Amino acid sequence: MNLHHSLPSYLARFVHEDESSCFTDEVQQEQQGDIRQRLEDLRRHQDEVNDARFEAWRTRGNIKNALTRSGDFATHDGSDEPAGLEVPGVIAVTPDGSVYESKERKKMSLLQSMSRDAVAMRNNAMSGRNGLDMFSLFRTPYTNTHSNKPKKCETCLNLRDTYGKTTLNDIRQSRRSCWTCNMVLEALGIYSGVLDDEDRVRIFAPIASGNTLRIWCHDKLSTIGEIPFMIELYVLPGQPTPSPSISASSEISGDTSSSEAFAQARYWLNECTQNHDRCPSTGVAPLPRRLLHFNHDGERWHVRLSETQGSYGRYACLSHRWGKQGASELLKTTRANYKDHLSQISFQSLPRTFQHAIVSSRRLGIQYLWIDSVCIIQDDNADWKAEAANMGSYYGKAYITLAASWSPGPKGGCFSYAEPEYIGRQLYRQQGCTIHARRIIAHGYRWPLLGRGWIYQERLLSPRVLHFGPLELVWECYTCTTCECGQSNNLHTDLSNKIEHWKIMGHATRKETFRNRWRNMIQEYSRLDLTFARDRFPALAGLAKEMQYYRQSEYYAGLWVDSFIGDLLWGADYGIFQQAEPRESDNKAPTWSWASVNARINYGNVGTKATESGAERCYERIQTTFVKLVSIDGEPLAEENSGASEDCQILLRGPCIDGTIQHVPLHNRLDPPPDPNTCDNPQYYEMERDYYEKRKNKLKSLLRLNGVEPPKFDSGNEFSPDYGLFHEGRYHMGSGASVLIMKMASVKADDSIYSDDRILCLVLRQLSPFPRTYERIGLVKWRLGDDPLKAFDKAEDMVLRLI
Repeated sequence: MNLHHSLPSYLARFVHEDESSCFTDEVQQEQQGDIRQRLEDLRRHQDEVNDARFEAWRTRGNIKNALTRSGDFATHDGSDEPAGLEVPGVIAVTPDGSVYESKERKKMSLLQSMSRDAVAMRNNAMSGRNGLDMFSLFRTPYTNTHSNKPKKCETCLNLRDTYGKTTLNDIRQSRRSCWTCNMVLEALGIYSGVLDDEDRVRIFAPIASGNTLRIWCHDKLSTIGEIPFMIELYVLPGQPTPSPSISASSEISGDTSSSEAFAQARYWLNECTQNHDRCPSTGVAPLPRRLLHFNHDGERWHVRLSETQGSYGRYACLSHRWGKQGASELLKTTRANYKDHLSQISFQSLPRTFQHAIVSSRRLGIQYLWIDSVCIIQDDNADWKAEAANMGSYYGKAYITLAASWSPGPKGGCFSYAEPEYIGRQLYRQQGCTIHARRIIAHGYRWPLLGRGWIYQERLLSPRVLHFGPLELVWECYTCTTCECGQSNNLHTDLSNKIEHWKIMGHATRKETFRNRWRNMIQEYSRLDLTFARDRFPALAGLAKEMQYYRQSEYYAGLWVDSFIGDLLWGADYGIFQQAEPRESDNKAPTWSWASVNARINYGNVGTKATESGAERCYERIQTTFVKLVSIDGEPLAEENSGASEDCQILLRGPCIDGTIQHVPLHNRLDPPPDPNTCDNPQYYEMERDYYEKRKNKLKSLLRLNGVEPPKFDSGNEFSPDYGLFHEGRYHMGSGASVLIMKMASVKADDSIYSDDRILCLVLRQLSPFPRTYERIGLVKWRLGDDPLKAFDKAEDMVLRLI
């Protein structure tokens, strides 16, 4: 097996021979070492095995999502060839998890037919039918017209199945008559020599362009012989393939500090600046107020903080994690060391991430670098506020942003090298084709940087981002997403795609498009981590200003005037059966703003949902509004601020009724603790016991209307509190406390077959002793026809001040 590969010819002119790796020769020795010994080490870590299992299920989920989106592929369903529809999206998923495309009804089992009908009903509701008969438009089943069609293998299905599963023994039995089964065995043999006949082998055929054939072998009961990751098989670009299921993929450099990796980075940068119409080319722009200036004289680095005095030029930005709060390894500029930094900063005093960013900038032909902790005076509040308001502009005008995406903190660095299982190994020759094998490479999955709140706008606003991942370099710009292995056209993350964001900003014309885009951004942003609650508005201000430029609407504390009532109808999502967190005491956002709570924000009630890879599925659900926005008293977003509007107050006029809050145990009182005598599986009992113990003393809040009998079966799920009302402190509310419910809007059913029309209301508590002044504490929704809605027959029309 040959671990070396030649550099593609198109990269040759971008190689700089004087660039050396930051890692030692031991790295290459490790990459070429005994792969089976490496696997023995991995098996000792249960996290690796769990990751493999999760990756298998995630792959299966991606298959289903791709099927649902495109309708162009089908799983093996017992017929010779899959058959589907010309109309996208009509997919049947049976209760056992099998995925089927619709076929002629006479060729479907009763279970398939029922499942197809249920899914098609949902799709019809979502698409509004558009005049199409979704049940009668069929595609002609694919037929192979070649005379040399290979004999069908019942074991591996000739690698055409998108979610096959068989045993290792079955594959061994058919290896002599099927070259693909023999190839699968050889691939597994690279990584383990102790596989058992009863081990299960799952084969994931590619379902879209850029996917590779993937194999996973796992034991039923133990991990003694388990391969703790998924394997992918591929051919090199430009080389012939023996099967349509074995697609092309490039080798990775294996060292993101190497000359090969930076040749790839320079190639991407050149392609983007020279050939991408969507992306800015020259990079000459107004420089930030301060930048790091650096040069290397052949022996040592010279670094200093420079005041740019309004000049123009080309610079890079760094996106990075600060690490733990108060960590000493993060270099900061303060009033005490500001003059020293203007004179000189010792290269050795910089954390590894900053050093690597400087080296990378120089290799890309850039001599200025903006780093937030160094270029902003951290203990000068006026300077911090002024610079934070400009951060979006700094990233938006940077020539390139360097993202230390794999690194958890300043000590981690940007550069990394790949473990040996990720290095491609020449596996098999068939019909003049050479097949390679390696552990699959994830793109963006669980990268620490992408979970940081500040990175959200840094990534979306930057015209170009070079991600330093744990295994390879990944490139994002307004035109494309790509990577060293060439397989990814999008990061494997729930965050928005840069290209889709670019298509909306500056190109959308309908108000509804901007409204839905913003609400989806809030849903994504609210899932990310921020150390300080006060950063919620500054870390999003750049995106807000970008949208304001195109949307032409005023913005207050995260909400827009041209969609204000709908924007108010956010819900706080703390997870199913989880106790709500307290409202932070240092959070100064108005209580009617989504930024006032530390929870995932959900706008699904009004028609904005996020799907795989941050794709938006938006539709207007609001039918009627019952309130009027009378006035807004506060400071709107402007160039010199972040739109926080901390003291902003709004006046709403609408129908209101009285209610009370009750706190009850999170556990159903009728559910007894788990009993070891009635549980067959000890592991399952331990899990159930731990789950019960963690929840037995936790609470949830219910909403009761005065004069209305509570339903006999009330799960409490219709009332969504903004925070844990029972927590002690400034925002505590005792059980039995009075509240006011304001009727806001009626919404129609969404695309789910279980959905129906609803009424949404804000739940408010009076701020004593101020008359008609209230704080928001939650959102409640009722189905049309529910008994509680009858109370609004006697509602009082009120004008309330919300703070």
